[in-house]
Amino acid sequence: MGGEWYSAAMKTTRNQAVGQESRRFLFKTLNRNALAGAIAVALGLGAGTLPAADTYDASLKAGDEHRKNKEYEPALAEYEAALGLASDSGMKALALGKKGGIYIDLKDYSSAKAAAQEALEYKGLAPVARVIALQVLADCQLKDDKDYVAAIDTLEQALTLEGVDWARPSLNLSLGDCYRFSGKFDKALESYQRIPAQPSASAGIKAIAFLNTGITCQYNLRDEDQAKAAYKKAVELNPALKVEVDEHLVRIP
Repeated sequence: MGGEWYSAAMKTTRNQAVGQESRRFLFKTLNRNALAGAIAVALGLGAGTLPAADTYDASLKAGDEHRKNKEYEPALAEYEAALGLASDSGMKALALGKKGGIYIDLKDYSSAKAAAQEALEYKGLAPVARVIALQVLADCQLKDDKDYVAAIDTLEQALTLEGVDWARPSLNLSLGDCYRFSGKFDKALESYQRIPAQPSASAGIKAIAFLNTGITCQYNLRDEDQAKAAYKKAVELNPALKVEVDEHLVRIP
């Protein structure tokens, strides 16, 4: 009899424990769903763009994948979810920077700048979070404000950071554009010419660097031979640029 009572009590205890764990799981799930719903409402998104990930790292990864596929609204939802799941200022800054990058893709420069500036207000940021926010801010200064002096300063700050070699090709490309648009053609050329030697530079960004080198040499420095050589390398790296390159070449006597 005593044994039966003990077995029944243990079973009841186990059932209670399972019930409590189930309630905790349900509570967490409801919280995640509530957060997802709030994000969707805030961003004006439909149900199909609710964030699917439920951890900070998973949300960032999902956002990156969506951005790679040019699925900007789902990417924005994932980064917003990551922002809500962040446990410290560095994590928040990284999510804000990535969110700002999406706004750049959408040409919503005011929202991009606000996200970047908010990220940069946090102190003691890791280089990755800081460089992403600086890139976003520089894009706004370059593409929207046309404030090339400010953009140059921002990009040069980013280039002083350590441990961000992966970002250097795009930083130098933007820096070259700033110098070219502000009439400092020799400095523009120096920035573009750094890119092919950088190990992290992809074939695509190298091709753009050579294309911009050719444009700078042809129209600004009047060095047509160097322009032709640069155009040739651009097309070798990215044959899709041939149509644009041919449009420039026909202007060379």
